[in-house]
Amino acid sequence: MKLSIAAALLLSYSASGQTWEPGNFSDGTKLVDPVTGGTLHLSNGLQAVAVGNSGQPVILADDSEASAYHPNCDGGASFPQEDGGHIYVSNSEWGTYPDDLSGGVYALTFDGENKLQKYQQLLSGTAKNCHGGETPWGTWISCEETRDDGRCWQVDPTGAKEPARTFLTGQTMDGSNAGENFGNWEAFAWDADDNKGYVTNDDYPNNPGFPDDPSFSYQGAIVRFSPDETALACLAAESDADKWCAVESGTVDYLRITPSESGTGGTFEWVSDKNDANPELYAGSEGAHVENGIFTFSTIVDRYLFQLDLAAGTYTRSAVPFSFEPDNLRLLGDVVYLCSDGDDNPGDAVWRWDDKGASRVFYEVGHSYPAGVDFTSDKMSMFVSLYGDATYRITRTDGLAFDAEPKSINYEVNGGIADGKTHEEIADDVNAVNASIEADTTTTASSEAASEEESAPADEEASTSESTPVETSSAVNNMAAGTVMGILTGTLML
Repeated sequence: MKLSIAAALLLSYSASGQTWEPGNFSDGTKLVDPVTGGTLHLSNGLQAVAVGNSGQPVILADDSEASAYHPNCDGGASFPQEDGGHIYVSNSEWGTYPDDLSGGVYALTFDGENKLQKYQQLLSGTAKNCHGGETPWGTWISCEETRDDGRCWQVDPTGAKEPARTFLTGQTMDGSNAGENFGNWEAFAWDADDNKGYVTNDDYPNNPGFPDDPSFSYQGAIVRFSPDETALACLAAESDADKWCAVESGTVDYLRITPSESGTGGTFEWVSDKNDANPELYAGSEGAHVENGIFTFSTIVDRYLFQLDLAAGTYTRSAVPFSFEPDNLRLLGDVVYLCSDGDDNPGDAVWRWDDKGASRVFYEVGHSYPAGVDFTSDKMSMFVSLYGDATYRITRTDGLAFDAEPKSINYEVNGGIADGKTHEEIADDVNAVNASIEADTTTTASSEAASEEESAPADEEASTSESTPVETSSAVNNMAAGTVMGILTGTLML
């Protein structure tokens, strides 16, 4: 029996009010991936379902199979549609220039009842499409993380319009000057108040992954794009389809910061010469978001969260609340949802970070790190991918939106977003979280070993029988994932 994703999402809601408790995992709610065996540990009051498993056919609402879900699912965003549905766009950080251009952008289309109707590729012929961001006119900017070839592309989430290059990082539309403006482009954010775009770059000076090259002394500089008169005229167009040219011409400059004596903040400016930027002070910039005049971004080398007040020319800097690298991020009001990137280490999570402290929304064991976190326009669903494994839709069991107050919050790491705390000041809290993950991982490994020992074949005939390969369809995998959640939430899924 096949279960559609819509059916898998029909989990019972609590009638007793709020149920979500970020940072509290006492309920033990887990979602085991039937393909990878990785486990998603959900904080109390959450439920999840996989909407696509890399390498497995995507199951649509009518039980038909679309093509296999793309590899290395990374950055993504949700776009509302006129019919009340939404499209989740997801990058594929796959391939290498110039011989393997197998990356690109893909889209999952849901109707107004959250039923999955379509899965399609939107952009091809690219490589290592890492993250990106949305424009106010409803397009996706997909950034390639390839130092010598990386570009930023504009993509239509519906697939109705062909993708196009952008001028966001100073590359001409025909690519004639591209060689001097390639980069490890990460994320994009648009300031709708001031009509400017920002692109992060996770390269950095003296990056051991690249040879020492004086011509790359500026490597890793964050770029600000300012549209020229032609581009500003595009922004004034009535149709969103006619606003694409808003990112096709303009000027670019680069971030230079001046830290205060305390190092927890300072001032900043934008310089026209990239060699005057100082990316060594914000090395390896990653996730990006602009809202209410605040440009928020994370950095992987020193593991900080920066918040730039674009009007005042000042910034704050705080240590991220975990020991891994920070990655993609998204803001809901004043709350930052931040992904951690520990590669294949257990314990990667999406963190909810506000003005008091940070709590995990979920964490993983046996998966890769999370990326592409975003919310539907009504904030009822969170989308997130576990890099290379699967993309999930996460909802609250109380039927409330993610911007509604939780039942309670267990602040696992104390210190607000703008408090300017150092890594040393939060070390005790971070170490306590790491210790709990290590204990959980050890317990899980012991349980799996005991289970394998109990199920070991009693004789050679049994061993031969059990070693026979068995094909498992994506439909069965999807049903298994849904059934696990149904059991865990006490809900019968028909």
